Amino acid sequence: MTTDKQLQVYTKENQHTLQRLIRAIALSEGQFALILVRCNYGRLREQMLENIRSITKDIYIREIVLNPSTTSLHNTIVSELSLDNPAVLTDSLPSAVMVFGIESTNDLENLLTGINQARDIYAATFPFPVVLWLQDEVASLLSRLAPDFKSWAATTIKFEMDKADLIALIHQEAESLFAKVLEAGAETFLSNAFLDLDPKSQHHHEIESARNDLVRLYSVQLTPGLEASLEFVLGRDKYANDQINAALANYQRSLALWQQEARRVTDWENHSSFPVSSPHSTVPSSLLKQAIVLFHLGLCYHRMADLYQNNISYCEHALSWFKQCLELLEEAQREDLVAKFILPTCEMLQRLQLWDELKELAQKSLYVHKIYGTPTQIAQNYGFLANVAAYESNWILAHELANTALSISEEVTQVSLRDALQRRRQESWYLLLLARTQRHLGECEEAINNLEWARVVCELQHQPLLYLEILEELRSLYFFERHDYTEAFKLKQEKIKREHQYGFRAFIGASQLQPQRPRINPVLEPHKIPFITEEIAQEISASGRQQDVNRLIERIARTDYKLTVIYGPSGVGKSSILKAGLVPALKGKVIGERIPIPIFISVYTDWITILISSINQVLAYTGISVNLDSTPTILLEKIRLASQG
Repeated sequence: MTTDKQLQVYTKENQHTLQRLIRAIALSEGQFALILVRCNYGRLREQMLENIRSITKDIYIREIVLNPSTTSLHNTIVSELSLDNPAVLTDSLPSAVMVFGIESTNDLENLLTGINQARDIYAATFPFPVVLWLQDEVASLLSRLAPDFKSWAATTIKFEMDKADLIALIHQEAESLFAKVLEAGAETFLSNAFLDLDPKSQHHHEIESARNDLVRLYSVQLTPGLEASLEFVLGRDKYANDQINAALANYQRSLALWQQEARRVTDWENHSSFPVSSPHSTVPSSLLKQAIVLFHLGLCYHRMADLYQNNISYCEHALSWFKQCLELLEEAQREDLVAKFILPTCEMLQRLQLWDELKELAQKSLYVHKIYGTPTQIAQNYGFLANVAAYESNWILAHELANTALSISEEVTQVSLRDALQRRRQESWYLLLLARTQRHLGECEEAINNLEWARVVCELQHQPLLYLEILEELRSLYFFERHDYTEAFKLKQEKIKREHQYGFRAFIGASQLQPQRPRINPVLEPHKIPFITEEIAQEISASGRQQDVNRLIERIARTDYKLTVIYGPSGVGKSSILKAGLVPALKGKVIGERIPIPIFISVYTDWITILISSINQVLAYTGISVNLDSTPTILLEKIRLASQG
């Protein structure tokens, strides 16, 4: 851990830089100036801020932290300072504004592009210097995407970190992560939640910067153990961003380094008579860390199997890595950890339909979970055994086991929000298993009721494959058992639509293209899921229509085009390019200082009333308290004037 004494050391080394920053703020007081401060480390930034606050007690410096959803820097500063309020006096304005958190915004590139487009408005609006705190990576993006805005910057300042603190940062980050993984185990991964995995995490930015600074500033190379830890942390963050191949490369390097470290420790132990004091102290730390890395290698292939509809090769690779993880934990005689990491192996055996192996491992898993596990884990084991019994056509046993899994899950009451979401996601699987057994036992209506509820409970964006299974089972029951062909057809259509939306089926036919929906990485916590939930359909770019979407956006951005009409004969793709191309492209995008609000309607009767209603709904959702008149005359007049502008 970094001590206060160490913090004071690198604070003194940055005193000259600190004085430069304060001098730049003082020289720019009363006029607009852009000051860029480059600082890669949150801990260092806080130390510098404490010093700034202490030195400038008599100066009003306003600090603004951007929200992840921020889309306009200018509008945010205006809103924070209430500059849009005529009652705000010039005397109440700050001497400077410091802005933090740019690197954490959801759509950084659009934010920076918007800053550049609105460059001149900053000097006209802000009679004070704006100080942007940036990481090196964001500073490079600013130079590339907002060169005109960056040209305002007369001063660029950088704070550096001490060598000892850089090493401590990497060590702390890695040890903290390994401890969290050992504490959480695999339960949260299999049930689609994991603590602190954030696609906008700054962990890898900081430790990558730390490694680079150690080499650049101090010519220090990390030890194999520290390098292995760093590679693991980087891989974890890339996995959270669905950069699976990059994560695999990090994990592979980490594994090789830990294996090297384990051999070194073994050689040392063979020539040492150092006494041990506990059963677990004989287990080298590097061995447990190897097991964790092996598990994460399996997770990468687990994720690819999800993305590519249970690709057999990916499932087999995932199974292999998970098995190696369990073998190391058993070698270490850590049955408590085996209990934490065994369930993903069971899941992969189920996907590959290796029923004999699954039966043996699920029984073992049930045994260790009754000693070390939780009711949720025990319920999952009964679910796996129910699936095995169904394969063996032992429908009475399968029914009993599925009911047991569902009952245990429902009995868990005092749980956290994460555990409640986890239980709900498992519940849809148990209901599917139960419905299959009921169908074979002649209880078709009960099966349909359970599947209808499973369809409601199942979270599509997290579990698209399971949702598709539920739809297919339900369609089959409606068609063959209830002979409700209309409902069966509707379910088939929905299944085709969902398969296309999540990339499991190529778009074929004369219907409208749908916007793509990303298959959310199941380890992300709900509040850390990216804001944008729809993407441009792959067929748009594959067919060469992406350039048409870009031209439409460019036209919308121009002030001399008030109205754009897309026309053409039926079937050429007008609706598809709008619905699956332009609308998802505009969501979350900033054009200059304007935020577009796309509304798609496809009705021919009373379309103006529908349009007004849709506009009012969107305005209410965005918090704008404006209600358009329900009469069409005003809206038609505005469109007519726009077309003549």
